[in-house]
Amino acid sequence: MFLNGVLWRPDESNSKTAIALFSGTGAEFFNSLFVFLGPRLAAAGYMTLSLNRRDHGSQFGFHSLVDAAGDQGLGIDYLVSQGAEKVILGGHSYGTVTVPFYVSETNDPRVVGMLLYAPLGDLRSASIKICGGMEKYQEIVKEAEKKVKFNLGTEAFLIPPMVKGGMPLLQTYENFLDKRGPESRAVPIEILKNISDKKIFGVRDPADPYPATLPPSQEKLEAANCDLEYFLLSDIRNGEFDADAHYFKEREEEVLKITLNWLKTKWKN
Repeated sequence: MFLNGVLWRPDESNSKTAIALFSGTGAEFFNSLFVFLGPRLAAAGYMTLSLNRRDHGSQFGFHSLVDAAGDQGLGIDYLVSQGAEKVILGGHSYGTVTVPFYVSETNDPRVVGMLLYAPLGDLRSASIKICGGMEKYQEIVKEAEKKVKFNLGTEAFLIPPMVKGGMPLLQTYENFLDKRGPESRAVPIEILKNISDKKIFGVRDPADPYPATLPPSQEKLEAANCDLEYFLLSDIRNGEFDADAHYFKEREEEVLKITLNWLKTKWKN
């Protein structure tokens, strides 16, 4: 398996803290937010890696949470091989599920903190909404469970897009249950309860329409872990939703500034 990525190195730095970034649903290592942040974080002294998991791009619906999240350990290994001693894991959207999941499952001592961009609260509740309500969701769950029972769980099907105008999502029945089913573990508000002694920073634009980020996700995430600092950007769209806000488009500089400020207040080197 080959996992593509890009590494940005500081020109000069004594920092032993590096950053590894992992994207969300359907995205690649070169997503617009990471391509903006990567070189600028490196310019500030932090060696920064943006790396695909095995469920990148169109592969999202074909790999389990456990398998894909484990790939983040490879990114840590690589940064350590390049001289890092401590690593901050960063995730965007679904990456804010896989990053804390990896930390919770492994308690990897090399990970000292997390950056959560457009953090999700509970992918199950969001799935209920996009599927058309609880009744329709339960129908899909029942069908998925039936397929798995008869060894047809690897068959793929489409579910509605996360937001209006988006692309429908292709995934297998078994991975629907794994990431969106009633017993799914893709639930940051539960995952974060199992993490201690890690500095965590979350950032969201209030115009973000993606259902798993909507209130009361912030309140539930903050209640789940007292080490989480959650920063809600100011509302510049007069209360209107905009899918671009999920990617912080036209607000990247603002996100960079608050990220660097958080990093500087938490780490000396």
